[in-house]
Amino acid sequence: MRALALLVLMLAGPASAEIRDFDPAPLAACVERGNAAGCAGSAARACMDASPAGHTTLGINGCLDAELGWWDDLLNTRYGQAIAAARRQDAAARQAGLDQPSVEAALRAMQRTWIVFHDASCDYAALQWWGGTGASGAYLGCRLNLTAEQALRLGGAE
Repeated sequence: MRALALLVLMLAGPASAEIRDFDPAPLAACVERGNAAGCAGSAARACMDASPAGHTTLGINGCLDAELGWWDDLLNTRYGQAIAAARRQDAAARQAGLDQPSVEAALRAMQRTWIVFHDASCDYAALQWWGGTGASGAYLGCRLNLTAEQALRLGGAE
């Protein structure tokens, strides 16, 4: 499956250089307004509509990849914030003399398991298009949606 993921990313990679019409500002505003669940994919769709080649395979992949990068950055930021909060919870529990399981360890285990789920889900999505140009878009779309969901989950705004 790793070979499939690598192939899909290789197919999608050059498209990012072609995309000049990706604007993350409306996406960030959407998340800030609290309508977070409906935000995923919105900037990619706007990018596709604004780009001259936005509805070609390369254009679609480039726009999806550009938005995926935005969600991935948000996920990493929120995961860092969640780890910091978990450490504070663990310290407070220790200070109170509570013998509870580590919140940080549980968060790390959840995230590692989510990564396995994410990878397997998107490999499966791409396989539904095996042999066709839609495989890379299906893979990137899956990654975008699952990454957005996890970023929102870690931020407490599902």
